[in-house]
Amino acid sequence: MVAVAPNNSKLQVTANNAGLEEQEKVSPKQLKRLEEQKANEAKKMAKRQAKALQKERKTTEKENKEADRERKAEEDRLLNQGLCAKEMEEKQRQDEEAVLLEEFLREDPKKVQAHTKKSASDSNRLGVVLK
Repeated sequence: MVAVAPNNSKLQVTANNAGLEEQEKVSPKQLKRLEEQKANEAKKMAKRQAKALQKERKTTEKENKEADRERKAEEDRLLNQGLCAKEMEEKQRQDEEAVLLEEFLREDPKKVQAHTKKSASDSNRLGVVLK
């Protein structure tokens, strides 16, 4: 913003050294020009105020839109807080696997038999019949 001095007119000239005060005579052209300047200043001030109000209104609207957007996002989050079908199936499968693992771990361990190597004649791997 540009600051404008309130007493911007040069109507009075004072001579403080001599203590004399003289007042210039203002011509009609100067009066007209001064009136135009005042009108222009008033017009500028009105325009600035309107612009400031519009800026404030836009800022308020923007804040309201952002608040609405956040509120809707929160509502959607609360609505979708539950699990979807795939997530429910996955959770159910994981629960079943956990139950099966618990059962497996509770069972008695099976005896491990030592491996005995078969001879080639005992294995019948090649399909040869020995008599």
